[in-house]
Amino acid sequence: MDTIVDKKVEQCYVCHEREPAQVYLTTKSRIRILTSPQGYRVLGLINPIENEPDCYTSNCHAHSSKDKLLGLLDVKMSLKSVDEEIYKTRKNMVLFSSVMILVTALLFAGFVLRLVHIPIRKLSKGTREVANLNLDYAIDFVSKDEMGELAQSFNQMTKQLKSANEANQEWSSTLEKKVRDKSDELKKAQAHLLLVEKIASLGKLSAVVAHEINNPMSGILTYAKLCLKIIQNPASLSQEKTNSMIQFLSVIRDEAIRCGDIVKNLLIFAKKDFGKWSEESLNKIIHNSIKLVNHKMQIKELELYQELADGNDIIYCDTSGIQHILVALFINAIDAMSKGGKLKVKTIFLESGQEVQIVISDTGSGIPEEVLPHIFEPFVSTKESTGLGLAVVYGIIQQHKGEIEVDSKPNQGTTFMITLPRRPVRDQWEDRVVISSALKSDLKEKEDG
Repeated sequence: MDTIVDKKVEQCYVCHEREPAQVYLTTKSRIRILTSPQGYRVLGLINPIENEPDCYTSNCHAHSSKDKLLGLLDVKMSLKSVDEEIYKTRKNMVLFSSVMILVTALLFAGFVLRLVHIPIRKLSKGTREVANLNLDYAIDFVSKDEMGELAQSFNQMTKQLKSANEANQEWSSTLEKKVRDKSDELKKAQAHLLLVEKIASLGKLSAVVAHEINNPMSGILTYAKLCLKIIQNPASLSQEKTNSMIQFLSVIRDEAIRCGDIVKNLLIFAKKDFGKWSEESLNKIIHNSIKLVNHKMQIKELELYQELADGNDIIYCDTSGIQHILVALFINAIDAMSKGGKLKVKTIFLESGQEVQIVISDTGSGIPEEVLPHIFEPFVSTKESTGLGLAVVYGIIQQHKGEIEVDSKPNQGTTFMITLPRRPVRDQWEDRVVISSALKSDLKEKEDG
């Protein structure tokens, strides 16, 4: 009684937070939680004592009826034991939750391992086995879920692949047998065709040779008979008849020389090897060849242009054979040109360092288009000769593992380009002469025949 208390103390502040003071408080406003000096929580409950009629009318009270409140009942209760129980409960819940999470994780891991990881691992192993062509492998996994269906589908796929592979192998074996049979048949047909072509080529060559030799032999026989007729009657032998016989004998000599040339060129064309092989300067061979035809060029007043490459011009060859090629091509070029023509000789060392090229160009009449594909065939010529010159050239180039290309246009000239290896492997020669495949085959078969 008669005690003044600060309105800001915790018991009074709830009602006197604002003016006028609140008389009635909600249940929430009456409850507060404090911290004791010892550090544990304390539950405080404020209960205002209202001035009811029984209070201010009673004789034992001295309060006026105007007072709304008679006092304040502040009850405090320690929450230490409650907090301890809450802590224990929370600790137990955390422990229980951890155990449950661990157990759940283990169960989930086992579920994933059994239903996902193990099936996938088996499927992965199955794919590796199939990739290694082990089509007998089957996945040992039985389940009614999607993984089980996938395993069954995989096993079915391997069975189908095995069946298809067996069928493919069987078909491959059958196909290989058919290919071998057809190849044997083709080889037999090719051998037969080759034999027929050889016989035909030999017959054609024999007919041409017989024709070429028969003409001069007929002349020889005719003039021999005339000479014999004159000699049989020496008494009537006059100077005129003597001169005639001399002419007849000259014809016989010329025709005999012609027959000899034909036979000699045929022997050269048919030869498998030529003269002595050695290392020689290509430029030197060209210079020597030009000297042999220089007088012919001077007679026709032809101009000669030489572009011989500097550097290593040594090649391993048959010197006489290469010179024969050059002289034959030079003579053909000279015969094809009129007075004032130009003959050009050029050598090129290819970048590979293993081959050299000889280019011979003229400004002559050129080779007719219809004759060009056949210029390397025996007895084909646009001049009055045996027609074995270019055929012999072809044979020599073939023996040297070489190539020859021809570019000719009527009335514009002809260019021969010869490519020779510096050192041909003579025991592994192949036909590399650049002409039409039909001509190449024909010439090769004629040579073999």
